[in-house]
Amino acid sequence: MKHVVIAFGGLVSSLFFACGSTPVPGPGIDPPTIQSQCNVSEQNSYGVCYPTSDIGTSAHTGTVSGSRIANFAFTGYVPVNVTPISNPNPPSATQTIHLGDYYDPQQKGVPGIIGGVPIKLIHLSVAALWCGPCNDETDHVSGSNYTGTNPAPADSWASQLAQDGIVFIQAINEGAVEGVGSTIADLNNWISPNRHNSDFTSMVDPEGQNLGIFFDAAAIPFNANIDARSMEILESDVGFDTTLADGLTNSNSPGTLDTWLKWIAANPPLAQ
Repeated sequence: MKHVVIAFGGLVSSLFFACGSTPVPGPGIDPPTIQSQCNVSEQNSYGVCYPTSDIGTSAHTGTVSGSRIANFAFTGYVPVNVTPISNPNPPSATQTIHLGDYYDPQQKGVPGIIGGVPIKLIHLSVAALWCGPCNDETDHVSGSNYTGTNPAPADSWASQLAQDGIVFIQAINEGAVEGVGSTIADLNNWISPNRHNSDFTSMVDPEGQNLGIFFDAAAIPFNANIDARSMEILESDVGFDTTLADGLTNSNSPGTLDTWLKWIAANPPLAQ
């Protein structure tokens, strides 16, 4: 069982879920295609084309494979080897970030990302500045204590779990006012040393223009775990999973990330 905390339009609910949900495929998803060549924007760091078959929103359920997440593009910041993005100020320029930048089918690792360690699992989250559980969750991942409730150690989970091949990626969809799309100024506020001091990829997704097909905008944070070998969606759900790093940072209890790392080690990637 995992404990998750959700913000519903400013209200907070604490619930228990036994497993991740399987979202209904959203509109605007391109039909599967097969291609042998692709543009640079569709390639990972060592030139492999992002898979184009089985694109959708469904998560892995039992013995049924999940869809692959689309190669969405965002604007934001990428830290170099889990170093806080703001030292002490946000970078002067944003960059375009594709999910395909973290696609690692040959398990070679990505230069500059988590020290070049092969990427096994991508943990993707969506948060908003107005959302209390989103702030709590980000405190836990970044090792900061903006909300004053963070029991995590000084070193962030992002830096601790990088050695295990886990990459954290976070998108901000709304600012301080519910229903108002996020801006770069909101992102700069969010990642600043005075707030979360983020040391993982952080970007904007204004009003959920990319990831909004996965969840109700009023129920956040959204979290998904993705197999970096194939970009298969292993799990997607809403709410702050308070057992996220258990089993990796606390050997007494298996956590969500630990469970999926073991699954990846025991199972082949989704075939193209």
